Amino acid sequence: MHTICYVSSARSNITQDELTHLFDFTVENNTLMNITGILLYESGKFLQVLEGEESLLKKLFAKIEVDSRHSNIFVILNKKSMYNIFADYASGFSIVKTKEELASIESYLDQIEDAPNVKYIKGILEPFLL
Repeated sequence: MHTICYVSSARSNITQDELTHLFDFTVENNTLMNITGILLYESGKFLQVLEGEESLLKKLFAKIEVDSRHSNIFVILNKKSMYNIFADYASGFSIVKTKEELASIESYLDQIEDAPNVKYIKGILEPFLL
């Protein structure tokens, strides 16, 4: 099990249609590859947590790094993990579009607060909850 978490800046002229396509593709692709996690977009910023088999995540992240829809990628976490935090959350991979969905993730993380990396990920989500 491996976890990659990053933030990035969306391209300034990204359209709602592009975001919708990205969200749909992300859920479908990550589910097929048994990758769990979340993708959040707010105020021109992306936050993504990816969990899965290390070689798959490295290949996926190499594609993410050259995706022209965003820039200024900052990797927050890239390490082996003993626990798949989002495996049981909303079918494994979720797009977070509303404050209510974000609050739902926070509530879910509160239930598994003893798992490794949970406090770290909650800290990263904190600014998005404001």
